[in-house]
Amino acid sequence: MKIGLFFDTYYPQKNGVATSALYLTQALRKIGNQVFVVVPKIKGYITQDKDEFRIPSIKAWPSLPDSVRIPTLMPDKVWLEIFKQNYDIIHSDGNGFFSFIGLLVAKGKKIPYVFTFHTVYSHYTHYIFNGKLIPPKVINWGMKIFGNLCDGIIVPSEKMYDELIAIGIKKPITVIPSFIDLEKFNTKKGGFLHKLCQIAKEDKILLSVGRLEKEKNFEFLIRAFQKVAKGYLNVHLVIVGEGSQRKNLENLIKSIDLEKRVHFTGEIDMELMSLVYKDADIFVFSSVSETQGLCVLEAAASRLPLVLVDDLAYKGVILDNKNGFSLPLDQQLFVDKILLLIKDARLRQTFGEESKQLVESNFSEKPLVDKLVKLYKSYILKNAHKTYATTN
Repeated sequence: MKIGLFFDTYYPQKNGVATSALYLTQALRKIGNQVFVVVPKIKGYITQDKDEFRIPSIKAWPSLPDSVRIPTLMPDKVWLEIFKQNYDIIHSDGNGFFSFIGLLVAKGKKIPYVFTFHTVYSHYTHYIFNGKLIPPKVINWGMKIFGNLCDGIIVPSEKMYDELIAIGIKKPITVIPSFIDLEKFNTKKGGFLHKLCQIAKEDKILLSVGRLEKEKNFEFLIRAFQKVAKGYLNVHLVIVGEGSQRKNLENLIKSIDLEKRVHFTGEIDMELMSLVYKDADIFVFSSVSETQGLCVLEAAASRLPLVLVDDLAYKGVILDNKNGFSLPLDQQLFVDKILLLIKDARLRQTFGEESKQLVESNFSEKPLVDKLVKLYKSYILKNAHKTYATTN
């Protein structure tokens, strides 16, 4: 097949959707498809991929994440190159503007258009004038219109499926979880994170990963860690990611005198993330804004025990008391379960092995890519029948 992938965020950007997009591109090419990628141009990055089209763009709004970008200039040569490809299907995956270009190309060429919703955008109106400019109802209305212009919708979890049904999307919705390259997380090389954060080799590391934004709920984790740290001087909390809340979080750890125990690494390249997970002892995560949580998959693939907030987004990657703890958003419960794992090395190992088995069973690349390709073919066939009926 010839597949056009239009992404609003892509490598070398560092976020879950960009990582998922790269995995998808690589997986589809691996099984013999010709995949054309249309993505934002990133300053300082030059692609070597002849089938990758980079479009100049700017950040959509100062307070929005860098992954939300607006194309600023579409050179005629690039536009013609994008449009002349004989795609069988176009699949967009991201936050909007580049996805809309994909929709226009698909409509112009009369081919199927599939879109992956990773995000409930109405949950993020606070990024623009603190939510005072665009009410959630308007965002949901826009999602409904866009969704119903597509031939089909893909979502990474049942949680996202329920959200789209609730706002009134009528087009077929298929749940296909994002997957990861499990082999990348089998590294045996340790020491990267200990060295980066200057943590003693024998000390324990609690790890969390994500953008430093309010919806990720890192203040909750830091407050929980404050209680853990009182009884265990050899335990550290490492948070990987960057965002607008970094200064506030740094001020918080300074106010509770944990500057030497809570470490912010900033963004780390995805190629190095396996080394980050390798050094951790426990993965902790309290975000309730996820629709899947790719970092949770990566942690599980790295044989880490998990302590997570109970959320449908993590279905299939955690079984309570089997590979970790799925908890209500209760600080003391988080503290108790973290302490239990710190004290019990055997339990950490048992949970870690179970994490690996769960992610291999539910999120391996081949069955999920096969399901996606089968879905593509069904839309291509349906479109061919529709075209035949129209012309005869």
